[in-house]
Amino acid sequence: MSNYFSLAVLLALMIIVYIFDRKNFKKEASLFYLRRTERGLAFIEKFSSRHKKFFGMFSDLGILFSFGTLGAWYLFKCRKSKGILVKTVVSFVLLYFVFGIMLKPLSSEALVPTSFFGASGFIVAFLLKAAYDMIFLAAAVPGVQLVLPINIPNAPVFFVPIDFWLISIFVILVAHEFSHALVAKAQGINVKSLGYGFLTILPLGFAEPDQEQIKKSKSLVKTRIYGAGSFANFIVTLLSIPLFFGVFFAYSNSVVDGVSYESTIEGMPAYGLLPENGIITKINENETNEIYMLEFVMGTFKPGDNISIIVDNRTYNLILAENPDNESKAFIGISDIGKKSSIPGVAGYIITPVLLYIATLFSFIIMLNLGIGLANLLPIKPLDGGLMFEEIAKTAGIRSWKNVVKFVSMFTLVLLLFNIFGGWLF
Repeated sequence: MSNYFSLAVLLALMIIVYIFDRKNFKKEASLFYLRRTERGLAFIEKFSSRHKKFFGMFSDLGILFSFGTLGAWYLFKCRKSKGILVKTVVSFVLLYFVFGIMLKPLSSEALVPTSFFGASGFIVAFLLKAAYDMIFLAAAVPGVQLVLPINIPNAPVFFVPIDFWLISIFVILVAHEFSHALVAKAQGINVKSLGYGFLTILPLGFAEPDQEQIKKSKSLVKTRIYGAGSFANFIVTLLSIPLFFGVFFAYSNSVVDGVSYESTIEGMPAYGLLPENGIITKINENETNEIYMLEFVMGTFKPGDNISIIVDNRTYNLILAENPDNESKAFIGISDIGKKSSIPGVAGYIITPVLLYIATLFSFIIMLNLGIGLANLLPIKPLDGGLMFEEIAKTAGIRSWKNVVKFVSMFTLVLLLFNIFGGWLF
């Protein structure tokens, strides 16, 4: 979808929702339009009351996962329970899996802060490293970007197609806010309402625990509620990984090896030399069984390079041209590139694209749940990570804990903004 079409779809959906339900929307502050409801509260009360022990364990694991060794000390200080040891081991296994395996290329410099300060420590260390690289390494890229369904050239925006963006955001909000609500109710805090709304063009979802009750609650109750949302996003990430691989495996077995194209472009190297349509399996002895492999291999060449390319089991030699959209990139001159189904008949035209779509959707759900969950654990008030850090600092008995929290919050905010917009400066 084009930028303008994606934006039009998003705005149209928001306008339709608002028009059909405008009587129940309430404008708050200057940019928020919120729609509250009590539907679902009965389920939350019933479910959380039946599983109080589970949600206590779940939220404790969230604290340990979010703040590592510091979180373990805080839990022991608040509870002095032997069960903390088991929860600490489980949380450190999760930390190792996410940051030692899934994010190993990104986290090699952040293993120490991850151990001591959990996921919050990891993201701060990662932003520090990214900021250093932006200043001193010319090839560095920003450590974090805004996630939007609009592609803005040269802006710090990670583009996600509108359909994947809406579904992923919906999954993130449901997991995050329902976890806050369920843990709050399990801790004896009243949940006043659930709801959704808009912040300008951004959709929102929320659960609304009684803030007055939370203020009067014990420190551990508050921290459990704050930590539940992001931890739920990590659980969704972990559950989505095997689903992604399962669907991707099914997709991989439903397509032929190689990347297909439907036509050659007049005036380009492929025109009159390669078959009008075919399947590319190798370039210079490099296998190109998937689209990303073809893109990777092509990225190693420049215009004017002579390559050997295998199409439909025949070898051709051609000289690469300049890409019309980017003169620095090499171009073969083929169009409508994709994968060809190995399933015969009409079924192949339906099953294979559906499997690819679902696999792509799961990949975005994994990336965005992990990325947004991490960002929410930054020790910046009023993010959940900042509120949790405040409770930990208070419990530590630091005299000037308010100044410590304020300094850490401001420093991390500046670091975050620099990572988003620093690319324009460096």
